[in-house]
Amino acid sequence: MKKIILTLIITIFSTATFADGHGSGKIKLEGFGSWAVNALNAGKGDLAITYDGIASMKDLNEDPVFNNASIQCVGGLTTKEAKFEDETGICRFDLIDGESVFIKYTGKGTSGVDGSGTFEFIRGTGKYENIKGKGNSGRINLKTKKKGFASTFNTFTGEYKY
Repeated sequence: MKKIILTLIITIFSTATFADGHGSGKIKLEGFGSWAVNALNAGKGDLAITYDGIASMKDLNEDPVFNNASIQCVGGLTTKEAKFEDETGICRFDLIDGESVFIKYTGKGTSGVDGSGTFEFIRGTGKYENIKGKGNSGRINLKTKKKGFASTFNTFTGEYKY
């Protein structure tokens, strides 16, 4: 009888935790973005760059939380001979369920070519308010037709818990 009661109690607590929306997962996001770019060119590959833009992301793991998310990122970097190691910014992931999650990131790379870095979840809205986790990010710059804009292919891989 004690085992039955203990099993029922564990089942009730497990169901209650799941019902509250607590969970975890692994993301493997890919998507394309467009970024308004502001740059100050000092010549010879020395630049100060800020950007603000949006991207649409598909999760290759089909994670139910982050699949088909839209993101906005605002960030910046400075280059020396077209190389940078100081990229920083914050992104807001707008999720399909109407909630949002925020990350901050750092990166390094080559101006106009690519970049890679790390990110960490800093908070979210609603059930994701206390989200935690981290991962890696990457970017490949694509050819763009409009002056003052950058087009990119972006990736985010990592783990989270909320």
